[in-house]
Amino acid sequence: MNFRRTYSKNIVIRALIQGVAIGLVAVLVIGLTISSTGGKKDKADKAVATNGPKTEEKAGAAEDGETMFVKQHGVFSSQEAATDFVAENPGLTTTAIVPAGGQFYVWGAAWLNESDVVLKEGEDAFKKRITVVPGTCKSADAGEVKKALFAEDLSKIELSTKGKEAKKDGGFAKKVAAITAFTQDSSIARLHLLAHYSNQDPCFKIQF
Repeated sequence: MNFRRTYSKNIVIRALIQGVAIGLVAVLVIGLTISSTGGKKDKADKAVATNGPKTEEKAGAAEDGETMFVKQHGVFSSQEAATDFVAENPGLTTTAIVPAGGQFYVWGAAWLNESDVVLKEGEDAFKKRITVVPGTCKSADAGEVKKALFAEDLSKIELSTKGKEAKKDGGFAKKVAAITAFTQDSSIARLHLLAHYSNQDPCFKIQF
């Protein structure tokens, strides 16, 4: 009698263990199925989110925008904060503070081609791609400004003030002369042209 009773208990215990094991396997299979389905859903959501900005970029390009690349040192919520940052860093004397999109950017250079971008080793800065779209000039001639801004080198920037289109003793010619006297680096000269003619005389607007 005792042997039969012990044997029966073993069968019951084994059945319970098997039942629990089967239940755990079933839960694991269901969990993996749900996780796999959720992962696919997340990937689909990410794909949709990625497509959004691409559509916006195409919309911006429709406004005849031109691509540039700038060296960014920092971005601030106020002109004062940006100015203090530049003042505290002696190596940023040739930078320009450029307002765009409600922020104030400290940029060190502007290039027409990504292959021309130069970042010094150890420099606390990075490359940023921007789009320059036509605005409304207050005093300068938009054609003159565009010719200088998108000139490939410093000599062509200077030549932009000597053509038939340039007004003698005009503000634009004086501005270019002041900038090219300040620097012989075309990327820095282009930056300061961009800073002035996207803010004080907004011939262009900057978009990201």
